[in-house]
Amino acid sequence: MNFITKKVLEFQYKKLEDSKKRLNQHVEKRDCLINSNSDSKQEIEKLEKYIGIWTKNIQKIEKEIKKIEDKES
Repeated sequence: MNFITKKVLEFQYKKLEDSKKRLNQHVEKRDCLINSNSDSKQEIEKLEKYIGIWTKNIQKIEKEIKKIEDKES
């Protein structure tokens, strides 16, 4: 594996880790709102939207990592 590929892969793994943290933050916030029985339905819907976006983002990053690793093996 050459230097540039290794750096790209490291960057992708860092992006994946950051995205998972962000997703978990949104999930925890949504769960807190649901458990508190508050009337923040609009806020919960917004968080659901963000959760969907981050889930898709994580899937894209994982596909990119797999593609790089398959190419190098």
